[in-house]
Amino acid sequence: MHARLHAPETEALGRPFRWFMADTATAVQRARGRRGHFWERRYRACLVDDGLYALAALRYLDRNPVRAGLVADPTTYPWSSCAAYALGTSTPLVPCHPSYLALSPSATIRQQQDRALLAQSADPTTDARDPRWSALRAIGSAPFVARPAETRSRAATNSGT
Repeated sequence: MHARLHAPETEALGRPFRWFMADTATAVQRARGRRGHFWERRYRACLVDDGLYALAALRYLDRNPVRAGLVADPTTYPWSSCAAYALGTSTPLVPCHPSYLALSPSATIRQQQDRALLAQSADPTTDARDPRWSALRAIGSAPFVARPAETRSRAATNSGT
């Protein structure tokens, strides 16, 4: 499971995610009459710088169902925010990221640009799984990544990431 979230404090995400993962695992295991591990891995966060890096994260996450072979078009995956961004499908659970809103003052143009961003690349390596998104603690400009974690999380929070 991947989630793209904005939190006032980076550490504030850990506790709710631990609760969510424990509660959903318990509920599913109880319903199936099973025990043992449910989630593949523990909760892990990666801070993402704003601007092009945030848009790259949006694209990477929205193309995950395509990479997994679940859908051919990322806007059709029902458990994604992709349709809200690319098609303008309204949902109260998906506030638009500031980097997406900065693409254009026009919702129609933003949606067109997002669909263009989501389009399959001619270079297969561009659409392949990129281990950096799950291995690195921060993705962004060199100054953003070089900052100490505490400063970086405040900067990301203040800039809308």
